[in-house]
Amino acid sequence: MQNETETETVAAGVRASPLAAAPDTVNTPRFLRGGALTAWNWTLRVQRILLVVCGAALTLLIAVQVFTRYVLGISIFGIEELASFVAVYLYFLGASHGAWERGHISASLVDLVLPVGRARLALSVLAGLITVVLAGWMSLWAWQYLDYTIGRGTMSLETGLPMAWVYAIKPVGLSLMTLYFVVELLERLRRLVLGPATDEEATA
Repeated sequence: MQNETETETVAAGVRASPLAAAPDTVNTPRFLRGGALTAWNWTLRVQRILLVVCGAALTLLIAVQVFTRYVLGISIFGIEELASFVAVYLYFLGASHGAWERGHISASLVDLVLPVGRARLALSVLAGLITVVLAGWMSLWAWQYLDYTIGRGTMSLETGLPMAWVYAIKPVGLSLMTLYFVVELLERLRRLVLGPATDEEATA
Protein backbone atom coordinates (compact mmCIF):
# COMPACT_ATOMS: atom_id res chain seq x y z
CA MET A 1 0.00 0.00 0.00
CA GLN A 2 2.86 2.34 0.85
CA ASN A 3 4.63 1.61 -2.44
CA GLU A 4 1.46 2.45 -4.38
CA THR A 5 1.17 5.76 -2.55
CA GLU A 6 4.79 6.63 -3.28
CA THR A 7 4.32 5.67 -6.95
CA GLU A 8 1.29 7.93 -7.25
CA THR A 9 3.23 10.78 -5.64
CA VAL A 10 6.14 10.44 -8.07
CA ALA A 11 3.76 10.10 -11.00
CA ALA A 12 2.13 13.36 -10.02
CA GLY A 13 5.51 15.06 -10.27
CA VAL A 14 5.91 15.64 -6.55
CA ARG A 15 9.09 14.42 -4.85
CA ALA A 16 8.74 14.07 -1.08
CA SER A 17 11.54 15.30 1.12
CA PRO A 18 13.28 12.73 3.33
CA LEU A 19 12.33 14.93 6.28
CA ALA A 20 8.65 14.85 5.41
CA ALA A 21 6.37 12.88 7.69
CA ALA A 22 4.71 9.84 6.20
CA PRO A 23 0.90 10.22 5.86
CA ASP A 24 0.14 7.41 8.33
CA THR A 25 2.88 8.21 10.84
CA VAL A 26 2.25 11.92 11.51
CA ASN A 27 5.58 13.03 12.97
CA THR A 28 7.81 10.15 11.86
CA PRO A 29 10.54 11.26 9.41
CA ARG A 30 10.85 9.33 6.18
CA PHE A 31 14.63 9.09 6.47
CA LEU A 32 14.42 6.65 9.40
CA ARG A 33 15.36 3.13 8.35
CA GLY A 34 16.19 -0.17 9.95
CA GLY A 35 16.96 -0.14 13.66
CA ALA A 36 16.33 3.59 14.01
CA LEU A 37 12.79 3.24 12.65
CA THR A 38 12.17 0.16 14.79
CA ALA A 39 13.33 2.01 17.93
CA TRP A 40 11.17 5.03 17.01
CA ASN A 41 8.05 2.89 16.53
CA TRP A 42 8.65 0.82 19.66
CA THR A 43 9.04 3.99 21.69
CA LEU A 44 5.60 5.06 20.51
CA ARG A 45 4.12 1.63 21.24
CA VAL A 46 5.52 1.64 24.76
CA GLN A 47 4.08 5.11 25.35
CA ARG A 48 0.65 3.98 24.19
CA ILE A 49 0.72 0.84 26.32
CA LEU A 50 1.76 2.82 29.39
CA LEU A 51 -0.92 5.41 28.69
CA VAL A 52 -3.60 2.71 28.67
CA VAL A 53 -2.20 1.07 31.80
CA CYS A 54 -1.92 4.38 33.66
CA GLY A 55 -5.38 5.48 32.60
CA ALA A 56 -6.91 2.21 33.75
CA ALA A 57 -4.95 2.23 37.01
CA LEU A 58 -5.91 5.83 37.79
CA THR A 59 -9.58 5.11 37.11
CA LEU A 60 -9.46 2.02 39.33
CA LEU A 61 -7.71 3.80 42.19
CA ILE A 62 -10.18 6.69 42.15
CA ALA A 63 -13.14 4.30 41.98
CA VAL A 64 -11.83 2.31 44.94
CA GLN A 65 -11.25 5.47 46.95
CA VAL A 66 -14.76 6.78 46.23
CA PHE A 67 -16.36 3.43 47.06
CA THR A 68 -14.48 2.89 50.30
CA ARG A 69 -14.92 6.46 51.51
CA TYR A 70 -18.57 7.11 50.64
CA VAL A 71 -20.01 3.59 50.75
CA LEU A 72 -17.94 1.78 53.37
CA GLY A 73 -17.07 4.90 55.33
CA ILE A 74 -13.35 4.13 55.43
CA SER A 75 -10.31 5.45 53.59
CA ILE A 76 -7.37 3.39 52.37
CA PHE A 77 -4.12 4.97 53.54
CA GLY A 78 -1.86 6.10 50.69
CA ILE A 79 -4.27 5.49 47.82
CA GLU A 80 -4.63 9.19 47.00
CA GLU A 81 -0.88 9.62 46.90
CA LEU A 82 -0.50 6.57 44.70
CA ALA A 83 -3.19 7.89 42.35
CA SER A 84 -1.35 11.21 42.07
CA PHE A 85 1.85 9.36 41.15
CA VAL A 86 0.04 7.46 38.40
CA ALA A 87 -1.45 10.74 37.19
CA VAL A 88 2.04 12.24 36.85
CA TYR A 89 3.02 9.38 34.54
CA LEU A 90 -0.21 9.77 32.62
CA TYR A 91 0.30 13.51 32.12
CA PHE A 92 3.89 13.36 30.91
CA LEU A 93 3.36 10.32 28.68
CA GLY A 94 0.31 12.03 27.21
CA ALA A 95 2.29 15.21 26.65
CA SER A 96 5.08 13.39 24.81
CA HIS A 97 2.65 11.44 22.64
CA GLY A 98 0.72 14.63 21.96
CA ALA A 99 3.94 16.27 20.79
CA TRP A 100 4.52 13.37 18.40
CA GLU A 101 1.08 13.61 16.85
CA ARG A 102 1.22 17.44 16.94
CA GLY A 103 -1.96 17.54 18.93
CA HIS A 104 -1.10 20.17 21.53
CA ILE A 105 -3.51 23.08 21.78
CA SER A 106 -2.21 26.35 20.38
CA ALA A 107 -3.72 29.82 20.55
CA SER A 108 -2.08 31.80 17.77
CA LEU A 109 -3.33 34.94 16.07
CA VAL A 110 -0.83 34.47 13.24
CA ASP A 111 -3.20 32.21 11.32
CA LEU A 112 -5.85 34.94 11.47
CA VAL A 113 -3.58 37.85 10.57
CA LEU A 114 -1.21 36.41 7.97
CA PRO A 115 -2.32 34.60 4.81
CA VAL A 116 -0.90 31.23 3.85
CA GLY A 117 2.64 31.75 2.59
CA ARG A 118 6.27 32.17 3.52
CA ALA A 119 5.65 34.88 6.13
CA ARG A 120 3.37 32.64 8.15
CA LEU A 121 5.73 29.70 7.69
CA ALA A 122 8.72 31.80 8.80
CA LEU A 123 6.88 32.73 12.00
CA SER A 124 5.98 29.08 12.56
CA VAL A 125 9.68 28.22 12.25
CA LEU A 126 10.50 30.88 14.85
CA ALA A 127 7.79 29.55 17.15
CA GLY A 128 9.08 26.02 16.65
CA LEU A 129 12.62 27.12 17.50
CA ILE A 130 11.46 28.80 20.71
CA THR A 131 9.50 25.66 21.59
CA VAL A 132 12.55 23.45 21.07
CA VAL A 133 14.76 25.72 23.19
CA LEU A 134 12.24 25.84 26.05
CA ALA A 135 11.55 22.10 25.91
CA GLY A 136 15.28 21.35 25.84
CA TRP A 137 15.94 23.64 28.81
CA MET A 138 13.11 22.04 30.79
CA SER A 139 14.43 18.57 29.91
CA LEU A 140 17.87 19.48 31.21
CA TRP A 141 16.38 20.89 34.39
CA ALA A 142 14.27 17.75 34.88
CA TRP A 143 17.32 15.46 34.52
CA GLN A 144 19.22 17.58 37.03
CA TYR A 145 16.32 17.48 39.48
CA LEU A 146 16.07 13.70 39.10
CA ASP A 147 19.76 13.39 39.86
CA TYR A 148 19.27 15.61 42.92
CA THR A 149 16.35 13.46 44.09
CA ILE A 150 18.33 10.26 43.69
CA GLY A 151 21.22 11.76 45.61
CA ARG A 152 19.00 12.74 48.54
CA GLY A 153 17.13 9.43 48.55
CA THR A 154 13.78 11.18 48.98
CA MET A 155 10.86 8.92 49.87
CA SER A 156 7.13 9.59 49.69
CA LEU A 157 5.41 10.24 53.01
CA GLU A 158 2.47 7.83 52.77
CA THR A 159 3.46 4.95 50.49
CA GLY A 160 7.19 5.03 51.22
CA LEU A 161 8.08 4.82 47.53
CA PRO A 162 11.34 6.39 46.29
CA MET A 163 10.40 9.72 44.74
CA ALA A 164 13.00 9.13 42.04
CA TRP A 165 10.59 6.62 40.47
CA VAL A 166 7.92 9.30 40.37
CA TYR A 167 10.17 12.06 39.02
CA ALA A 168 11.85 9.79 36.45
CA ILE A 169 9.00 10.17 33.99
CA LYS A 170 9.43 13.95 33.88
CA PRO A 171 12.84 14.09 32.12
CA VAL A 172 11.89 11.13 29.94
CA GLY A 173 8.63 12.73 28.82
CA LEU A 174 10.21 16.15 28.31
CA SER A 175 13.12 14.67 26.34
CA LEU A 176 10.70 12.86 24.05
CA MET A 177 8.75 16.07 23.60
CA THR A 178 11.96 17.89 22.68
CA LEU A 179 12.82 15.20 20.14
CA TYR A 180 9.40 15.41 18.51
CA PHE A 181 9.50 19.21 18.49
CA VAL A 182 12.91 19.08 16.77
CA VAL A 183 11.49 16.83 14.05
CA GLU A 184 8.59 19.23 13.55
CA LEU A 185 10.97 22.20 13.41
CA LEU A 186 13.13 20.47 10.77
CA GLU A 187 10.04 19.79 8.70
CA ARG A 188 9.00 23.45 8.90
CA LEU A 189 12.51 24.53 7.90
CA ARG A 190 12.43 22.14 4.98
CA ARG A 191 9.14 23.62 3.81
CA LEU A 192 10.47 27.18 4.22
CA VAL A 193 13.70 26.54 2.30
CA LEU A 194 12.63 23.97 -0.31
CA GLY A 195 8.92 24.63 -0.52
CA PRO A 196 6.00 22.29 0.22
CA ALA A 197 6.36 18.67 -0.91
CA THR A 198 2.62 18.24 -1.43
CA ASP A 199 -0.41 20.37 -2.25
CA GLU A 200 -1.72 19.82 1.27
CA GLU A 201 1.46 21.30 2.75
CA ALA A 202 1.13 24.32 0.48
CA THR A 203 -2.21 25.21 2.08
CA ALA A 204 -1.22 24.26 5.65
